[in-house]
Amino acid sequence: MDTQSDLVDLFNHYFEVVPADTPEKRLQCYRLRYEVYCREGLIPGFHAENYPEGLERDRYDERSVHCLLMHKPRGIVAGTVRIILPAPDRRETKFPIEKFAGDAFYTDAIAFENLPRAHLGEISRLILAPEFRARKGEDRRPHGLTEDSQSSAGDKGRRTANARWQGPDRRRGVPRRTFPHAILGLFVAIVRMSVEQGLSYWYGGMEPVCARLLRTFGIDFTPISPVVDYYGPCRSYLGYVPDIIENIYRTHPQVWALLTDNGALFPRPGRPLAL
Repeated sequence: MDTQSDLVDLFNHYFEVVPADTPEKRLQCYRLRYEVYCREGLIPGFHAENYPEGLERDRYDERSVHCLLMHKPRGIVAGTVRIILPAPDRRETKFPIEKFAGDAFYTDAIAFENLPRAHLGEISRLILAPEFRARKGEDRRPHGLTEDSQSSAGDKGRRTANARWQGPDRRRGVPRRTFPHAILGLFVAIVRMSVEQGLSYWYGGMEPVCARLLRTFGIDFTPISPVVDYYGPCRSYLGYVPDIIENIYRTHPQVWALLTDNGALFPRPGRPLAL
């Protein structure tokens, strides 16, 4: 993208972040999770016959905030993500990542006992619909991030991959502007939900390739465990949100403008937040 406004304008043309704050909208989240996790079979251990209602949900949904990523031209769900919140008034209640990998956490990575749990959330169920995982190999990952996502990140590769949802460019002689990756739309949702909930730390469990490719957008998490088997190979990560946002600002200012609503959610580094 040439300017910060290009990326923001492209996002606003194609996508909208919608809080899943009603039972009906949450059902849309659960339905997409079922389609991707269970029917596509992208995650080991999620079997369609165990979800007769066609909805994938678990006990953490009740203590989570959820968002939908909508594709505006077609009016369809492009993706969903949730953030699991700390259990109210129960400091000892663990996050899922602490349950499946807590014993393997690097004790020298961070003083976990000093983490402000009231401001800690776990990013979870980061999912794109099949139409938005169009590059080579992306259809095999719920989030659509693979090594091939990076190799096809050039403008020509994006045009080919995004054609399924961007539609034809009918303006002769005008090169089509392309949106880098729909995963950024889910991070718009993550940042907004985090600000609304007062979160300053993110947990995340993901394959190392996913974390590596997020860094190509400046989204840099700290690994806090080795790879463990949790519905496939998974490594635990932690991020201090202000540091992540500052790194995005320094390395990918156009992505920073998109995720922070041009600084309305997070000010430019060194500038106080306007009250």
